[in-house]
Amino acid sequence: MLVLPDDITIFDCERQAPVRAKLVRLNRELAAKEVDGTWWKIPVSKRAREAEGDHHWEWRKLIGLHRSELVWEALAVQSTRGGVEGASLYRVDAISQIESGEGAVFIDRLAVAPSNRPWLVNPPKYKGIGTALLLAAVRHSYSLGLGGRVWLTSLPTERTRDFYRKRGFRVIFEDENGMIDFELPTGVAQQWLEREGYL
Repeated sequence: MLVLPDDITIFDCERQAPVRAKLVRLNRELAAKEVDGTWWKIPVSKRAREAEGDHHWEWRKLIGLHRSELVWEALAVQSTRGGVEGASLYRVDAISQIESGEGAVFIDRLAVAPSNRPWLVNPPKYKGIGTALLLAAVRHSYSLGLGGRVWLTSLPTERTRDFYRKRGFRVIFEDENGMIDFELPTGVAQQWLEREGYL
């Protein structure tokens, strides 16, 4: 089980330095105020916004759909200024797609705030948000005895595919629309946890 809030380090692009942030549970109120109500209030064109696969996600509603189901977890990276810089929603009762009969965490949603996406905002506010959220899911998987196994379906962009490949995820399925299922195998997950000092 993850103990939250948890101190993490992200990179402040303006200061060009690592800074502290918090990994917190994302509830409906925080999602409404700091995600749904603020994330897309940045100076980007409608076309650029609509090109982002998550621009229509309503985090408050998504969290509300699963609030009474104990297998779901919603997390956020919160800066010292209080803003939510990224969010994830995952379930802890999934089945591994590459390790037969083994459990895994399934990440249903993971997104960084648009102000942290260098292709939308130059320079972005922070870096390392998506990695911190992904690592939290791997840590949670490991703490539940699932070996750190995590799988997910990626949006069909080269940028998101590269993000998961660089972290050791293996492709397990690709559909006709370009959506790819990725899984992080146990060995790779545990090596990552060791490098980060969690094992």
